[in-house]
Amino acid sequence: MRRILCNIFLILFLFAGQLPAQTGDWYNDEGGYTFEGSGTRTEPFLISSVSGLTYLADQVNMTPGNPYYGAYFILANDLDIGAHYWISIGCDAAHPFQGSFNGNGKTIHNLYVNNSNSSGYPASGLFGYLGNGARIENLTVEGGEITGDASQSISYTGSLAGYMLCNTVGGEDSIVIRNCHNRGVTVIGGETDHSNTGGLLGEGYAFCDGDGAAYILIEGCSNTGKVIASPSNYTYTGGIIGKGRGHGYCDGAVSSSGSFIISSCVNNGTITGGRTRGDEAVSSAGGIFGYGYASGDGYGFSDGSGIFTACLCLNNGFVKGGDASSPNAMSFAGGIFGYGDGYGYGDKSSINDTINNGNGYGSGKFTITSCANQGSIAGGNAPGKEAITSVGGIFGCSSASASGDEQGQGYGYGAFSVRNCYSSGDISGESGCTGGLGGLISTNGNGPNHTLSAIVQDCFAAGTVNKNEPSSAVSGGIVGRIHKADEANTSPGIDRCVVALSSLYGIEGYTFRIVGQVTNAPASSRFLSDNYAYVSEGNWGMKSSIRNGSEWNGLMSAPPMDEWNSAENAWQFPRSNNVMPRLRGLSGQTNVPVP
Repeated sequence: MRRILCNIFLILFLFAGQLPAQTGDWYNDEGGYTFEGSGTRTEPFLISSVSGLTYLADQVNMTPGNPYYGAYFILANDLDIGAHYWISIGCDAAHPFQGSFNGNGKTIHNLYVNNSNSSGYPASGLFGYLGNGARIENLTVEGGEITGDASQSISYTGSLAGYMLCNTVGGEDSIVIRNCHNRGVTVIGGETDHSNTGGLLGEGYAFCDGDGAAYILIEGCSNTGKVIASPSNYTYTGGIIGKGRGHGYCDGAVSSSGSFIISSCVNNGTITGGRTRGDEAVSSAGGIFGYGYASGDGYGFSDGSGIFTACLCLNNGFVKGGDASSPNAMSFAGGIFGYGDGYGYGDKSSINDTINNGNGYGSGKFTITSCANQGSIAGGNAPGKEAITSVGGIFGCSSASASGDEQGQGYGYGAFSVRNCYSSGDISGESGCTGGLGGLISTNGNGPNHTLSAIVQDCFAAGTVNKNEPSSAVSGGIVGRIHKADEANTSPGIDRCVVALSSLYGIEGYTFRIVGQVTNAPASSRFLSDNYAYVSEGNWGMKSSIRNGSEWNGLMSAPPMDEWNSAENAWQFPRSNNVMPRLRGLSGQTNVPVP
């Protein structure tokens, strides 16, 4: 009967020219289904029909003990599953999918998931939960709509998968997403306290607790679908993934690492951040990911490290930050990411106090390299009391933070770096912080034994910043504001960067061609080194220093070509004097004329 209904719906679709309303959920009710193949790498289980796909979902979701752990699947045909709402493969945390699914270059059409009123499926997508060892590759989903759960405190929503958890307690494990694509599937986040929404993936967490390593890789993926966040206390929204984290946590004489890597991904879809609700709420939206976090915790004699890396990623889509509507709310928006942080904590004592003379080391390293934004980025409004917004071509806000214990035997290292990146999109923000590359850089350290590193280096900002006046934003050609830099910040904040803006506008007295404002910085801090800025029009301040100036509003009169060329070969200088330098190793760049 279910098969007959499916055929009727498909016939109606062909005549009406549009997909009919979904009725009920997909379940395999034929019974006795058997996959072809043996589930090995050389003889994978063959999925050639929607019945086979629904059978996989039924078995994973309803069978205790995860019957397909480590099994291999391959998709033989394009599938259309639009006649009914889809039940995600791996419906909850107790039933994750932990096999390998090879899409074989095929496409799944008309994917509809509606968990807006469910009570049991917080992770929404073709797959719901992915666990250790999961691998999804060579798969496209095209057409349809994913609506996230709104009945619980947290929701994870993506066209491919809602939630990924690689969790190890000793040893090594991984999750890999490679060559997967969203072609026009609209993704709508759940209206919950925590809402993580992405064009492909909702959230991914690589966590190692013990002696070992956890690893998540997203590589060669793309999105053209609309990604729309719903109001939330904490809403993280991205073209590829909403939220990602690498976290190493350990106690005793061990080493732990959690790594999260996004590589060679492209977003062409429109990203709309969610409005905040509740005091001190956060909305963060980015063309590639909304929120990225690298954290390491080391206790006793242990070494805990967290790594978050994005490289060779490109955003062409429009990103709109969510409104900071609640009191003390924050809204971030960026072409690559909204908010990113590297945090490290070290403590001399173990958790159970059996070791109290150690030198625990914790490090968090957040790194963005060779990424580009060509889309327009607009910050959200800030109607909430004491609310703030921050928007930039690459990032909305980046921070480095660390803490070492008070006795001085634990050591924390927090770092973020943005290197070899460019933005050529139009950046706009009515208030808060606005920059050609980033809105806000923040560093904060606690305890006597910590080091911070906050770097924007060998980067390029073109296009416009707040071209449509008026704007009450603190604005800079590279970064709007640097905040709370301290003596533990061992690196210059902005180094060997180029600004080539046709317009730069912002609040009077807090708009400059490199950095709009620096707050809470010791007099000895050094922020600028070898930068070049050219802006054709705007209301930027005229103060300048000629070379290696320590003033935060400094700029150079001309780029030192020989020195820059020898600095890691980052820059390429065209023969024409009418165009600006370009970054090596990044495809798709055009010659930007001197404004």
